Amino acid sequence: MKYVNVAINLPVKNLFKQFTYSLPPQLGHVDVGWRVVVPFGHQTVEGFVTSLAAAAPAEYDCKEILATLDTRPWFDTEMLATANWLSEYYLCSPAEAMRLFIPGKTSIKRQAVYNDEGKLIAYDYENKMKIKTRSCFAVTAAGREALAAYNKRLRAQMHALEVLAEAGRPLSSEELAAVQVSAATLRTLCEKGWSERSEERVLRNSYANRTELKESLQLTDEQRQAVEAISSAITEPRQETFLLQGITGSGKTEVYLRAAAQAVETGRQVLLLVPEIALTAQIVKRFQAWFGDEVAVAHSKLSQNERADVWYKMRTNSAKLLIGVRSAVFAPFSDLGLIIIDEEHESSYKQDERPNYHARTVALKRAQLSGVPVVLGSATPDLESFYKARQGIYTHLRLLQRANGSRLPQVEIADMRLELQRGNKSVLSAALSDSLLQTAVQGEQAIVLLNRRGFSTFVMCRDCGESIVCPHCAVALVYHSAGEAMRCHYCGNTAPIPDECPNCHSRRIRFFGTGTQKAEAEIAELPEIRILRMDQDSTVKKFAHEDILKSFSSGEYNVLLGTQMVAKGHDIPNVTLVGILSADSTLNLPDFRASERTFALLTQAAGRAGRGDRAGHVVLQTYDPANPVIKLAATQDYDAFAAGELATRQELGYPPYTELLKITVLDKEEVRGSSLAQRIVNFLQTLQLEQPEQEILVLGPFPAIVAKVRDLYRMNILVKCPQMELVKRALWNSEFKECRNVFFDVDPVSVV
Repeated sequence: MKYVNVAINLPVKNLFKQFTYSLPPQLGHVDVGWRVVVPFGHQTVEGFVTSLAAAAPAEYDCKEILATLDTRPWFDTEMLATANWLSEYYLCSPAEAMRLFIPGKTSIKRQAVYNDEGKLIAYDYENKMKIKTRSCFAVTAAGREALAAYNKRLRAQMHALEVLAEAGRPLSSEELAAVQVSAATLRTLCEKGWSERSEERVLRNSYANRTELKESLQLTDEQRQAVEAISSAITEPRQETFLLQGITGSGKTEVYLRAAAQAVETGRQVLLLVPEIALTAQIVKRFQAWFGDEVAVAHSKLSQNERADVWYKMRTNSAKLLIGVRSAVFAPFSDLGLIIIDEEHESSYKQDERPNYHARTVALKRAQLSGVPVVLGSATPDLESFYKARQGIYTHLRLLQRANGSRLPQVEIADMRLELQRGNKSVLSAALSDSLLQTAVQGEQAIVLLNRRGFSTFVMCRDCGESIVCPHCAVALVYHSAGEAMRCHYCGNTAPIPDECPNCHSRRIRFFGTGTQKAEAEIAELPEIRILRMDQDSTVKKFAHEDILKSFSSGEYNVLLGTQMVAKGHDIPNVTLVGILSADSTLNLPDFRASERTFALLTQAAGRAGRGDRAGHVVLQTYDPANPVIKLAATQDYDAFAAGELATRQELGYPPYTELLKITVLDKEEVRGSSLAQRIVNFLQTLQLEQPEQEILVLGPFPAIVAKVRDLYRMNILVKCPQMELVKRALWNSEFKECRNVFFDVDPVSVV
């Protein structure tokens, strides 16, 4: 009897323990890396074979594996190694780590199997995911003999045999119908044994037939040097990490294209990660122009079946280049040769649910295991990446000039305090309002950034000051004009606008703050303005991002307003103006990355202007014009910003000079959650006393900045340590590892 150890995939439990199962004779081929169906308690669940077992366990009855979910192992050696590393590095169960590699959710369907007498003899199990197939037909040896003998009375059948013989491959019924071969003729050929029918998998492709003409630009000297450096690592091949730091408009995408072409020419595959779905449309067009149908796309707007088809393409090497958001880093490549991460500084690469992986970190690990190069591209690199480049850990490539020779836009800072003093209560400063009008009159376009969606950011009683908050979360409800409702941006709960204050029963309910919907209404009132909004509310449909950008690029609209998804990656030559509303809104958050995030967002947004022949202009609205971050973002001086920020982090003990771990305890009862959090702190402080040389600093427990979400109170603990491995190892062996309400965020992008 053969035994295997299986990691059980149950999302509601932290199952770090693996269980031993026996293999029935018909599944004797199953080995490490297979997805299987197993009985677990009273359930039938998905499991992953992680290793072979020498014998049946003594502590429980060993059950049999019921079925496999695939026709081959899902995990190869590199994927298994990555999953094992994920489990240890991010303190998650093996099944949680392995589940990341599976597209969508697995839904197991049980089918009864009957014998010839109609008696139930067994049950079979399969994944309910729909695989689309089509019927295909091929000529047989008997069919070739019949064609050689050619019977004039069977013209339709002879015609069909001729078509099949000339094709040299199976043809689908649709292809045959196009050349006047009927279904009845095909049925007759199969009955005679002149043709054989098979089922071929049809791969869905929402991006088919979107190819544009290939545009081959002349490389600048800086671009050429970057391409040559990366190409050397591709052809050797060797694992090397490149930080491609280029100002906005410097042509980083062109470097990506040439490097990807080099990898594809060697017969290998390429992964290109982008941080936002909004960026996929434009970059997919550029790459499809070069690589055609060899490009596959993966993001959350695709259906589960479409994502499964994309994974199949990469696994079978029928696609050479995958463009996707963070989850694409788990695709099953057959021969990976290069990884590119665009806008590598973006916090959206970090998963905010368990397991809290960072796609950049996972990509670097996969590249290390596969021995392939990685290109990290950004105008405003993550400070940890910049530090590693300065230390020589990464190879630093710089693009200091715009590819078309244009200049960076001029930035005008509008002091909103003065605007209020002058009686201007509009969301627009006089400078931005005038610039929008001038831009529209000149037939040019503008992008306006406001990183808050909705109409008003909170609703408050003017008499008692009570804000209308979500009953399930400790956060104010946001007023959305569509449907005249208030909505929680954390749990999605909606509520009607109250007629009176729930606290003092006053009817003086007022709206405060400005979201994209309110800004849209104000800007739309300006003459000559045709405005389009792009935020999470307006991009629910599958290709909404692409449709909005297409309408804007065509000139149908002259103002594009949106959240941060409009601030990066878009290259629209007719955009000469960028307006940034509430530029300092994120500066005062109690988070050590607040300055870095603000600087990056402002710099990226400003870089959308003046990318064509005409000069660009940026109006940056702020209530804190003297803030050094605002000033440096206005001049787009990244090096000066990085120098100051790195010095501050070194003084305060933040990355890259130390490692961080954020532990969050969730509980419906605040006191009970606080008690568990304090027990964890006591455990870590004991560890600190035992290892004084490790400089372990434990902060907390303290309430999260949003102290309650979905009726769960949240307590945070922050751990600082130069070598976090010791702390993680201690937690791995502690009782807290399997607590369902304790979440470990390794290398958090936010500490609040």
